[in-house]
Amino acid sequence: MMRIGYQGVPGAYSEAATIAFISEQLQLSYDDPRLEIASYDDFPPMVEDLVDNKVDRIVMPIENSTTGLIARTMDLVRYQPVVARYEHYQPVNHVLWGVPGADIHQVTEVYSHPEALTQCKLLFDRYPNMNQVAYIDTAVSAEFIAKEGDPTKAAIASPRAGELYGLQALEPAAYDEAGNMTRFLVFERYNEIDRENQHDILMFYIETPHEPGALAKLLQVLDVYRVNLLGLNARPIPLKPFRYGFFIEADPSNMIGDLDALAKILRALSTHLQVVAHFPRNR
Repeated sequence: MMRIGYQGVPGAYSEAATIAFISEQLQLSYDDPRLEIASYDDFPPMVEDLVDNKVDRIVMPIENSTTGLIARTMDLVRYQPVVARYEHYQPVNHVLWGVPGADIHQVTEVYSHPEALTQCKLLFDRYPNMNQVAYIDTAVSAEFIAKEGDPTKAAIASPRAGELYGLQALEPAAYDEAGNMTRFLVFERYNEIDRENQHDILMFYIETPHEPGALAKLLQVLDVYRVNLLGLNARPIPLKPFRYGFFIEADPSNMIGDLDALAKILRALSTHLQVVAHFPRNR
């Protein structure tokens, strides 16, 4: 039995990403009896259960094409014995949902996840009477609206969420940016990196000495090894005010030398080095 966890309720984008992972990577159906799917209210207990061997995989959003790095999820994997082995890009097609019979001009409160609300600014510019209400999750917002039955309340959620909870689409394209996507990674407990696939995409979390040029030295090493830098995000180090660690994503497909040699040099130049992800690029 494989146990897989995601955050949210049926209709959440995380559920859609989980369905895609099961179909594309495991080549199983979502209701396969060999699978046990667990939904979580929040991300920290999901990571804890993965570390404690209560689930085998967890599906987490880590980046959005509009708003960038999702720091609250990425920060959770720092210092933990987990690694991402798969990625999935989930289209984010926000719909403004209301109760059956509602009119968009009646709506005064719109519930959704804070990041979803920020991705629908043009909607709120068109309807200034709508007040944004940050809520737990997009799909949970749709569920809440259905239970309330109040035509003055609406939710921003996925097409599947509105259909599941019997809502009416008040604005089928509530998003600002067509082609908006959220990137998900599927994490498992850490094991030895597969040396046979050393050209897969790599993501590190690195902390450097607090001295001039420390980060520049790391980046110079990647340049010498002809490793293409795909992403660089700074995050505050816990309990060390104004000190920062870095999530570095890199493509070593044209790398000169081998991964072990590169890792040794990076470790020598850092105070902490963690492999956060190692997976084939699918885009």
